[in-house]
Amino acid sequence: MAKVKLWISDIDGTLMNYDGSVTEKMKELIKKINSSSAKLVLATGRMFMGARHAQKRFNLSGPVVCYQGAVVRDEEKILWQSPIKNELVPEIIDYLRKKKIHTHLYCFDTLYIEDDDKRIMSEYCDGRGTTYKVVNFDEIQYKDVPKILAVIENKDLMKEVKKELSEKYKGILTIVQSSLKYLEITDLHASKGEALKFLKKYWNLSDCEVIASGDQDNDIEMLKEAHYKVCVGNNSKGLYDIANYHSKSVDSNELVDIVEGLI
Repeated sequence: MAKVKLWISDIDGTLMNYDGSVTEKMKELIKKINSSSAKLVLATGRMFMGARHAQKRFNLSGPVVCYQGAVVRDEEKILWQSPIKNELVPEIIDYLRKKKIHTHLYCFDTLYIEDDDKRIMSEYCDGRGTTYKVVNFDEIQYKDVPKILAVIENKDLMKEVKKELSEKYKGILTIVQSSLKYLEITDLHASKGEALKFLKKYWNLSDCEVIASGDQDNDIEMLKEAHYKVCVGNNSKGLYDIANYHSKSVDSNELVDIVEGLI
């Protein structure tokens, strides 16, 4: 059996709770990883600013996978990216405006919003090292937009928007739900799975040398690219079905036990 050299993991709902809390056993495991020859890479829907905040919290270095897999970045150097085509950005924004959906637009590593809903933004930014700017989206010169996030709290509307965008942009964009109310919109080739493909080539790793862990639909493609697939919680049937290891929740510390047993 090949020695595990890379553990790539989602952050929120996997390494830590959505409120930002981390178990003591998880903290100890990450310390052990830092002192070993193995690498831990964070793979998240967060922008680079937020991903770097978590990376520093865990005293990690090296690349992070951010913007839902649209960017692999090491400090100031972008190693790989797959942005949304420029001409599609105003189309998507116009659609979401008509639906009256709170929208996050990411450009030049800045989070832009039009509707400064303090409750939504506090929930999204607090504890994640993330800031934002309130603008009219029409005033932004779009270039290399890695992701657009739709915040949809109504379950029926979420289902409707996900279906309509998936049908309209089939074969062009990836439309995936990352939580009960977050709908991630990225380029077709932007996913945590594609980012992991890049990292395997970058470090010359085989599938058998990789553990991947996550908790939502947006982690499915990443787990497919690893031999050791860990599903945390029961938020995604698709993720649960492809995983070969399962952890009940972040607080159960079962993920810690699984990773310790494999590395």
